[in-house]
Amino acid sequence: MTTQNHNVKLLVANRGEIAIRILNCARELGFETIAVYSDPADMSHTRFADTKVQLQGGPLAFLKPQALLDVAKKCGATAVHPGYGFLSESAEFAKLCADNGILFVGPSVASIDQVGDKLSARQIALNAKIPVAPGTKEPVRSVDEVRHFGKQYGYPIMLKARDGGGGRGIRMVHKPEDVESVLQRCINESPSKQVFVEKAIVGAKHIEIQILGDKHGSVVHLKDRDCSVQRRFQKIIEIAPSVGILPALRAKIQQSAISLAQYIQYDSAGTVEFLVTPGDEQYYFLEVNPRIQVEHTISEEIMGLDIVRSQILVALGESLQGLGISQSKIDNAPPMVSIQARICAEDPQKENMLSVGKVIDVEFPMGQGVRVDTWIHPGAVVLPHFDSLLAKVIVTAETFPVAIQKLKRALQYTVIEGVKTNKDFLLALIQDEQFLHNDTQDVTVLFLEGRIPHLLEVSRQALGRTTKAQSSSADQSTISQPNSLQFKPGDVFNIELTSTDKSASKQVHSIKVQDISTNNFPDNFNSSIEVASSSANSLGSKLQLKLSRRSAAADSALRRKAIGESGEVACPISGMITEVSVKAGDKIEAGQEVFVVSAMKMETVIKASISGRVKAIYAKANELVDAGDLIVEISEQKESKL
Repeated sequence: MTTQNHNVKLLVANRGEIAIRILNCARELGFETIAVYSDPADMSHTRFADTKVQLQGGPLAFLKPQALLDVAKKCGATAVHPGYGFLSESAEFAKLCADNGILFVGPSVASIDQVGDKLSARQIALNAKIPVAPGTKEPVRSVDEVRHFGKQYGYPIMLKARDGGGGRGIRMVHKPEDVESVLQRCINESPSKQVFVEKAIVGAKHIEIQILGDKHGSVVHLKDRDCSVQRRFQKIIEIAPSVGILPALRAKIQQSAISLAQYIQYDSAGTVEFLVTPGDEQYYFLEVNPRIQVEHTISEEIMGLDIVRSQILVALGESLQGLGISQSKIDNAPPMVSIQARICAEDPQKENMLSVGKVIDVEFPMGQGVRVDTWIHPGAVVLPHFDSLLAKVIVTAETFPVAIQKLKRALQYTVIEGVKTNKDFLLALIQDEQFLHNDTQDVTVLFLEGRIPHLLEVSRQALGRTTKAQSSSADQSTISQPNSLQFKPGDVFNIELTSTDKSASKQVHSIKVQDISTNNFPDNFNSSIEVASSSANSLGSKLQLKLSRRSAAADSALRRKAIGESGEVACPISGMITEVSVKAGDKIEAGQEVFVVSAMKMETVIKASISGRVKAIYAKANELVDAGDLIVEISEQKESKL
């Protein structure tokens, strides 16, 4: 079967770089393409599609199967590709597409049903005779159940949302008294509100096997990846193939992935993940991701194979054999090493606080063995509703040391201005002596957590040197903070206001903004303005403009930015308040939880830094806030002199 036989109109039910990746692939195959978006500020990926359609209902529309199906039917789509995240592991969405005669580019509904749920996948692995860590067979319903498991198997233990992903709903518990708060966080991050428990495997590497199956019963593995470098169980650096794994152990893990895929008759691109302890050569099944993954890129690079293209074509019925893909070819591919670094809109120096705003300037590296998958460009807007991933910088070389040198150069030549990124942290990480000895047993899933303070200091020093060099060569009087609108002293702006009332004579009012004295836009902006009108009676006038941002708060007060007082508890990230744990008048202690904020589906607990009494609350649950917004104000408790 040849690709020319396919008459496909493909809707990509995703956004960002993965949407662009799929749209480009589909265009290369000669397909007509449809892109969807939820916010006019988030349309970067739609430039690569023939048709673009706005989803109704905001960012959450990406999670609504019927909303996406309605667009597909309205546009005459014959196929839907879900990408990763959102509805990529939704058996409901896959079935809805099938019931309406639309091809779902992914595994069968039966496969998703079996492994898209982490608890179900554990049972499938046990049935397929694959090693699995001790864990509960059903979701836990109480704190006591979790503590009973911890007492039986020993701490640390892992709490996992049965439908979590991307590090969400996954947390480690080291002692019984932490169970209650951690369990609540996991439940809140789980769409189904169901959490199970596993024994934590200490000293393990996170190794995953890329698999690819067709509808004719064939399945292959595309070697493995090491994803051990993680922060809060979110991957930062990935390497293919894995390093520090003995050949015999590697072969066992790869065969286990194939056995599981064959057991469920897997028929698409996917990943089987394991925790591996190289010291005792043991491994344990972790989960199956029945979809394309963020890090599929490095498997593509070492294999010279377009996984997305293959995934689409096997969904259309082509066989692996017909595509020239066989396990023998894969096993005999020339040895190469590929590394992916995830550049995110985060500030590592502020606990990886999400950075939102408009991207002002972008420059990415080029050269042999360098690939960049991204969605950003000058003018692109980073919103708080989606994952913080900006770009994936991928390098490929003959050996790990050479690949590291390529990655170092690539990151050094990467420029992203307008939002904070983790680029300097990544540079510090890939030059860290412990990381460079990646073939040792030291680089486990907990490696990065222990190195973060050191790496932050290294990146802080590097950032200081860069800032100093920039300052010496720049005229500081012309530099303003990057905002979505750039006002600088000396700029003059002309604004025209025209009446739309047809019954009145058409008048044009002109406003000239000049002599800017204060520029902290959009929070504060002061300037003199000159007003003129086309009306014969208007002589014009000079006024003073004073702009300040205000938003309604829970108690009808006006929220303001925190100014650093000890009693002010500000939101460290842009996101949504999910819970306010105190009330006005409450007496609280330092370290006590005061509110919880959610960004990118991850919850962060914010605690009081001082003891005292709650003076005021400036936000309520389900309210969007910006980084730095004042949420709770505490009157400091004074010691009595009596």
